[in-house]
Amino acid sequence: MFDPSGSLTLSVVVCTYNRSDILGSCLQSLAAQKAEPEKFEVVVVDNNSTDRTSEIATSFAEQFRNFRVISEPKQGLSNARNRGWLEARGDYVAYIDDDAIAYEGWVSAICDFVGRRPEVGVFGGPFDGFYLSDPPGWFPPEYGSLDMGSEERPIAIGKEWIIGLNMVFRKELLPRFGGFSDKLGMNGTTTAFGEEINLFLLMHEGGEQIYYVPSVRVRHLVRPEKTSLFYLISAGYLSGRNHGLTFRVERSLREILASLLFTGVKGVLLFGTAWRRPFKRTLYYALSPLAGELGALMEYCSDRRSRKAVQ
Repeated sequence: MFDPSGSLTLSVVVCTYNRSDILGSCLQSLAAQKAEPEKFEVVVVDNNSTDRTSEIATSFAEQFRNFRVISEPKQGLSNARNRGWLEARGDYVAYIDDDAIAYEGWVSAICDFVGRRPEVGVFGGPFDGFYLSDPPGWFPPEYGSLDMGSEERPIAIGKEWIIGLNMVFRKELLPRFGGFSDKLGMNGTTTAFGEEINLFLLMHEGGEQIYYVPSVRVRHLVRPEKTSLFYLISAGYLSGRNHGLTFRVERSLREILASLLFTGVKGVLLFGTAWRRPFKRTLYYALSPLAGELGALMEYCSDRRSRKAVQ
């Protein structure tokens, strides 16, 4: 059993749902951290998995005294993430996705940063995409990775974001800002986005700076199903549908249609430079933003129908 005696700096939360094929690699990378086990714990939140996830997570908890396994019966990534910080014993809570792998200095880099910059309560770092097999030749090389340079700095809110697969919070901020919205984010096999950006916005508006810390780096699996053009366009559409809830902004129909037209024209112009890159990659660059605007339009129509039904 884990004994949190002394100063426990960090709780690492891994939320997981039916990812037994990759979860072990994530947990092994956390077990292999250079940081002293007494300084951090790993909390695995099993969100109703039906595969071997529980068995794999439990095996790590039995081997390593700073690992724990928690079950969260309410489906949804936001619910699992909220359960993670509620269970956390550390002063800071770090989230890493179950299909990510931490470099061996990841925990040490987090602890080093919070020791140097205790005034910063929210931060995250870059990640490097990796594949189980070679992606298609047309696949956009930047997809699945994030690198915003080598400087520790506040991010430019609205123009750039840290990503939820590699993010850290001072624990006391999470209850203060209400945690992650259960109206956003993945839910079982249903793909959705935006819960962490929504929380970042709330914290930023509440006076917290959100930092990018390049030393806090992980690797992230680009799963085979994400290397199809259909998936990429569908993800753009779903991002558009979630945009209003994520950013808590309400655009008029005229604004959405104008943006849709502008994005469509911009996409057409991209084909003038298609000779510079594979055709499918150009399709992705052109159609993904357009799909996002179509998603926003569909969400607008759905919201208006819902309001009329309530009336």
